Amino acid sequence: MGVCLSKVLLLGVLLVVRSSLAQGNATDAPEKALIHTSVTGSIQASGLDDPQYVLSFVPIQRLMLEAAQHPLKQAEIQRAVQTTPVTLDRLLELGLLRRDEDAYRLNYLLLTVQDQRTMYSVSARYGSSLANAFQDHKAEFDAIASHYRNAELRPQLLFALVAGAAMNWGGLGLTTELGYRVQPRRHEKGGTYIVHSAENGANLDFTGLYLDSETAPGSKMSFSTFGDGTPRLQGLPDVFEGLESAVADWQRLPAVYAALRSEYISLILLAIDDAGQVMSAVADGIDTDEGLAKTLALPEDRRKNVIALLVSIGYLRELDHHYAVGVPVITEADKLMVDAILKLSREIMTTWLRANYPAMEKELSGLSPMRNGLPFSLAFNEVWHYEFGFATKFLAEGGFYANPHAPGNRHEGYVPLIWASSVLKGPGE
Repeated sequence: MGVCLSKVLLLGVLLVVRSSLAQGNATDAPEKALIHTSVTGSIQASGLDDPQYVLSFVPIQRLMLEAAQHPLKQAEIQRAVQTTPVTLDRLLELGLLRRDEDAYRLNYLLLTVQDQRTMYSVSARYGSSLANAFQDHKAEFDAIASHYRNAELRPQLLFALVAGAAMNWGGLGLTTELGYRVQPRRHEKGGTYIVHSAENGANLDFTGLYLDSETAPGSKMSFSTFGDGTPRLQGLPDVFEGLESAVADWQRLPAVYAALRSEYISLILLAIDDAGQVMSAVADGIDTDEGLAKTLALPEDRRKNVIALLVSIGYLRELDHHYAVGVPVITEADKLMVDAILKLSREIMTTWLRANYPAMEKELSGLSPMRNGLPFSLAFNEVWHYEFGFATKFLAEGGFYANPHAPGNRHEGYVPLIWASSVLKGPGE
């Protein structure tokens, strides 16, 4: 499964902000893929300008794995690329290889099976240490969260804010600010991103490592889910992911496909805004159909449809014709509490990173990218995800906040969060 997937459904485009180990593009080669490739950041390039496409060819994958082990000669590269549309110049232009005197070396983040297993075992230890740093402040977090009006949902709220907003979203920005993680660079062919690949076959268990987030930003209220890759069939925006399969049959008609997909996404964004209005109103105490009808400027059919959806997925609870929120909802009234949780989390992570980064760099100096002369700050893009992933797992199992895999959870393997768009910064912001 993927290490961390943060998606943002925005302005009619599904923008992949973070997809560490998600499957790469399909290839026409009959051979089985050797690596899978994604980007951290946003990419608009396509075809031979897209490193994901270039790295979808199995001969190129094999070549990159060879480069991870030793410098390549030009003749080796020419033999490898001759059955593909890829050239040596293209590999150099995309920064996948670099020239080093009379040889060519690996020039991007490619992790072999052994690299991944090493990172996994090392990061488990550091993740435990990071979790302990947070556990030391549990009383402070509980005191801050006590200001949240719905006591039953406080453990889920803490999970969403600490594991999701702080460690995942905020941690990426923090590690970049501290100089520990490279900033995605802007590419001439379109996009600002880091390309990274991982060799297939590591077979690591990511259950309980809460690295994934999906977000649909609304005009006033946004919807996110934070989890470990377990399918989120009752989460928003996840319930709308059938969009791609719904329009798949029209791909042979590009103009129709593009227009249809855009229209579907427009309708989804409208539904997200409708849902945000309802959830915000119920969180503020407007808990009946009559009250919602008077308060919300929504046509009756849209209001009833979105309420039915929210009830069906457990975002709203209905009892005796009254509604109550079933998942954490953050409104403007919660801003001071949210800011305090994020501030404390940032302070803990800053202190911990400064104390542990030098030892991590030394312990992981033998990873393939480092052996090829690339900076550890490039590999730390992945190392941090492993580490905070283990920290989120240990904190959930230790009772610091909600455990998404606890028996009886309706939303198994993930925690939803609905948040005022003015209160939080989402992924990539």
